[in-house]
Amino acid sequence: MRQVVRCDRALIWTTLLLVLVGLVTVYSASADIAARHFGGSQVFLKRTAWRATLGLVAMAFGYLIDYRSYRKYAKKAILVAIGLLILTLLFGENVRGMRASLMMIQPGEIAKLALVVYLADVLARRQDELYDLRRGLLPRLGLVGAVVLLILFQPDFGNALAVVMLSLVMLFLGGAKLRHIAGLVAIAVPAAWLAAKKVPHIAERWAVWRATYDLTLDGLDTRGAAYQIYQSLVALGSGGLAGRGIGGSLQRSFIPDPYTDFAFSIWGEELGFLGALGLVTLFAFLMVRGLRIAMRADDLYGTILAAGLTAMVTTYAFINIAVATATVPTTGLPLPFVSYGGSSLIVNMGAMGILLDMSKRAVLDGGAKSRPEELARSWGRAPGGRRSGTRRKRS
Repeated sequence: MRQVVRCDRALIWTTLLLVLVGLVTVYSASADIAARHFGGSQVFLKRTAWRATLGLVAMAFGYLIDYRSYRKYAKKAILVAIGLLILTLLFGENVRGMRASLMMIQPGEIAKLALVVYLADVLARRQDELYDLRRGLLPRLGLVGAVVLLILFQPDFGNALAVVMLSLVMLFLGGAKLRHIAGLVAIAVPAAWLAAKKVPHIAERWAVWRATYDLTLDGLDTRGAAYQIYQSLVALGSGGLAGRGIGGSLQRSFIPDPYTDFAFSIWGEELGFLGALGLVTLFAFLMVRGLRIAMRADDLYGTILAAGLTAMVTTYAFINIAVATATVPTTGLPLPFVSYGGSSLIVNMGAMGILLDMSKRAVLDGGAKSRPEELARSWGRAPGGRRSGTRRKRS
């Protein structure tokens, strides 16, 4: 009986379902704005559909290219990403007070993917050096620090903080000492606190969050700095259990750019608590599938890469949802696959393609069961459960 190669089909359908949720949400949230200012209610829907098509192409490329081939380009990729971030600071478009876009591309989205690939390669290749903080770990974090600083200079504090969190997760997964990670956190927390005190727009967001965290809204300027988060809470609250129905949102007329950072609020208003819970469950399921792929990876590089790609998507998702529900201060991060934005959608779908490539498994055609030792070899583990240190040729 011949063998066929199958990938994680559940991950495919989860990704496509999230993209579909994004198409529905973007259209519902943007229809009125598009009709009033852009001459047609489907303007943003058509743009998102085109970007989703490009995302499918990126997903296909990620699936067809062996993930190991990225290793030899990892350092070049992160250097190119840093170069793009520098060009963005010099020549990028100024949108909402930030220089985050260059020729309709957001290099920050490309940088986070390049960063995941780079860290996966470094952490897997330099395992013996990670125990030495000064000579081993810190030099490897120089390029990470460059990415974070360049994003801060845009200035985009929320995205920079998310990149720091992503890097710390990858360091933990890569085997760095906990005390070294704790030391890096000890440096990051005071820096974040100082920014919340001294940087005007960050201090403003922090003050708004402190007033909305307990949902009393005491002393909150709901017509000023707290307007957006207040309208988001109203949208989620008015959705009730089952929501107003798709297209029935009222708050889309009040939340600024409801199809971007606060797309989750519109989805929660229209589909209610059940719809919001369903969307959170989709992201949680995607995280489970991604970590499952990481556990079954052929080598340490694959394990770290798969876990990093999964963290890249889910970290941004849960931060965005936390912002919409006033659980954390406003950051301006998009909701992966759902918020309007081409670079984010294409990069995230490309990341899912890489995960799908890593999930490929040779199985017997006809559904016959493999013997335990065959499964152990296909999962890169010895029969006793210990990960094999050798690389096997993929089927």
